[in-house]
Amino acid sequence: YDFKKYRTPACKECPVKSLCTSRTGGREIDRSQYADAVAENNQRYQSNAQLYRKRQEINEHIFGTIKRQWGYNHTNLRGLEKVNGEHSLIMLVYNIKRAINILGVPDLIAKIKNWKSPYKRNVLFLQITKHFKLKSVFVFEK
Repeated sequence: YDFKKYRTPACKECPVKSLCTSRTGGREIDRSQYADAVAENNQRYQSNAQLYRKRQEINEHIFGTIKRQWGYNHTNLRGLEKVNGEHSLIMLVYNIKRAINILGVPDLIAKIKNWKSPYKRNVLFLQITKHFKLKSVFVFEK
């Protein structure tokens, strides 16, 4: 980031300088090149605090978990299609872990076994094996 420094020589003779700064040269203020955008965002947040709280409750914890607890703070691939694929896999794992936490493993397996898929099982199985070149696959049968 680019910062612009603001300082004045008037601080050296100011009688209340000790209330403002302990720096011998006086107070120095750094202002980022993005300070205006940050101020606008803070204004939007202040005027729509409930909306931002709702967003934090619904969305933000998911990305925080993935980034901070799981360590996925960057992608390993390049290109929009590959990055979207990687992101989709990460979200799939998150959803499976969440389903396990809510239902438990036995109930989740039971639900998968009883799932009435709108897709023909053989066609779906063929597409999966063709795409991933799998040697062995676990298939949940009724």
